[in-house]
Amino acid sequence: MIVMNGKVRRLAFMSIVVSFLVMAIKFLAWRITGSVALYSDALESIVNVIASFVAWYTISVSQMPADDTHPFGHHKAEYFSAVLEGVLITVAALLIAHQAWQAFVEPRVLDQPWIGMGVNLVAAVSNAFWAWLLIRTGRMAKSPALIADGNHILSDVMTSFGVLAGLTAAVLSGYAILDPIMAVIVAINILWQGWRIIGNSINALMDHALPEGQQRLIRETIA
Repeated sequence: MIVMNGKVRRLAFMSIVVSFLVMAIKFLAWRITGSVALYSDALESIVNVIASFVAWYTISVSQMPADDTHPFGHHKAEYFSAVLEGVLITVAALLIAHQAWQAFVEPRVLDQPWIGMGVNLVAAVSNAFWAWLLIRTGRMAKSPALIADGNHILSDVMTSFGVLAGLTAAVLSGYAILDPIMAVIVAINILWQGWRIIGNSINALMDHALPEGQQRLIRETIA
C-alpha cells in the first residue's frame, strides 16, 4: 500500500508537468491559426493545470494517517479536489461561450489551419495516453482525485478530437462560422462534465446510498 501511495503521489505531481506542456502546445496551435475553437481547447487546459495541482495537494493530505482530530483519516480530502475541478470546468465553459459569441459576431478567417491542427493533434494524443495511465492507476489505488483528474483529461481528449473534426470541416467547406459553432459545442460538453464531477463528489462527501440495483446485489451476495 505504501508503494502504491507513493506511485499515486508521483503521478499526481507529474500530471502538473504534463498539463503545463499540453497547455503550451495548445496555445501554440491557437496562435498559429487564430481559431476560437482551438482557443477554447487551450483555455480548458488552464483548468487542467489548476486541477492537477489541487489533485496532487489533496492526495498528499488524504494519505496522512488518522490523528486525534481526524480519527477516521483524511481520505475524503480527495473529493474536495474533484468538486473544485468541476467548478473550474464550469467557469471555463462560460469563458469559451463568451469567445464563441464574439466569433459569431465577427467570423474570422483561419491562418495556417493545417499546421495548427497538427500541433493540436500532438497535444490530444499525449493527453489520451496520460488520461489512460491516471485512470488505470487511480482505480488500482482507489484514488478519487486521480480518477477525476484522468476523466477530466479524457473529456479534454474527446473535446480536442471534436474540435479537430469541426475545424477540418470548416477549412474544407470554407464556412468560417463552423469555428465558433464548434467552440459552443465544446463549452456545452465540458459544462456537462463539470456538473457530473461535482454531483458525484458531493454524493461521496455526503455518503450517498448506492443505487438500488447495487444494494440488491450486495444483499444477495451476503445471503
